[in-house]
Amino acid sequence: MPLLTSRQFYDRIAGMYDQRYAYGPQRTVRQAAWLARLRAPGLLLDLGCGSGRMLDALGRAGFKPVGLDCSGGMLREARRHGDWPLLLADAGQKLPFFDACFGLVISLHASLIHLSGPGELERTVSEVHRVLKLGGIFVLEVPHPDTYANKGSGAWQEYQPGISCRPLPEGCQEMRLDRDGGASTVIRVLQQRDLQELLAGFERVEIQTGFHPAQRRRRQKEVLVAQAWR
Repeated sequence: MPLLTSRQFYDRIAGMYDQRYAYGPQRTVRQAAWLARLRAPGLLLDLGCGSGRMLDALGRAGFKPVGLDCSGGMLREARRHGDWPLLLADAGQKLPFFDACFGLVISLHASLIHLSGPGELERTVSEVHRVLKLGGIFVLEVPHPDTYANKGSGAWQEYQPGISCRPLPEGCQEMRLDRDGGASTVIRVLQQRDLQELLAGFERVEIQTGFHPAQRRRRQKEVLVAQAWR
């Protein structure tokens, strides 16, 4: 099967995504509460909101979330989570918002790894900086690089249940669903130094291996979480 763009990939699996591949609701509730402690709730952009599984939790935490995603299929699923503003747009292009309009921009659950084209991720981070208010915060979560297939082998390795990866050139991997027709797409592996370089234009940056101390103490690291203040 040919490689799919991220839009094609998520349009294909939108109807089954929450049941088979998404994190559970308890995780979204905990993350929303963590965000509310980080920044007083207000207008928030969920960049790569997917099926909208964060939106209700964010609303209950006091935020006014706006969801943006490139997949129309995923946004149709998101409409089942409530009457939140949703926009179909490509995060790798100019964001359809005025300057300095959000106090908080989030991109959780590995959304940004799908910006694998030349300059896409850099453009997105620049646009996030533009739409954040002075003092606003960008929070992003990506898989820890240790979770991917070994760079020294081209063989498929399990990434998480039902999903496999294999290395590609230039810091990318091919991600394949082990069922659902074996749909695959290209993702970008982000190291901590990559995040530091991407976020260098922000006033202050903190990068940790989780949202809470117990997660950060685990020997097997799962995620990198970056907070960047404008």
